[in-house]
Amino acid sequence: MKPRFIVLLLALAAVTVATIYRAANPHRREAVDPAMQNSQPAPGFQLLDQNNRPVQLRGYLGRHRVLVAFFDGRTGPLADRVLLKLKEYQPALKAEGVMILAISTPLAPDIKPQALSFPFPVLRDTNAGSPESCSRIWGVCSEPASAGKSAVVMPALFLVDRRGQVAWLGDHPQPFEDPEGAIASILRGE
Repeated sequence: MKPRFIVLLLALAAVTVATIYRAANPHRREAVDPAMQNSQPAPGFQLLDQNNRPVQLRGYLGRHRVLVAFFDGRTGPLADRVLLKLKEYQPALKAEGVMILAISTPLAPDIKPQALSFPFPVLRDTNAGSPESCSRIWGVCSEPASAGKSAVVMPALFLVDRRGQVAWLGDHPQPFEDPEGAIASILRGE
């Protein structure tokens, strides 16, 4: 057999495999969520994860929807029910094209090892409470930092769509009223 013929057969096989794969796994069309009707671009951020690697929100956009989960760093990730649900359902959410980012204030040394057990980035907002901090921009900082006291971040869950849009209310993104119900809806493909 001539080399050109072998190359042609291999190219034909590759195109056939790609066509069969695409037919078996079509692109999903996302239903228009009424909550996203009042959406704006999600505030961007770059924070360090539990392994001291920088993570940017924009690195996920265009390919994934992103659940951004804020939690109270004083009690740690294992004390947050929503984070535990996200940890449990992370494989199913990933299969639905949903990535997870958890954010809080820097964790105390005795709580920090908890973050290592999570299969998604657990990010620290080291400037929490300052006007340019991620937690203030997203509207989840209930108490800014003061002398000798760190900022307090309220638990909240947001969904950023593939286009980088998030539901807004007033001056900040709007969190889900029922985070656990929102997770269940996403898993049902709603």
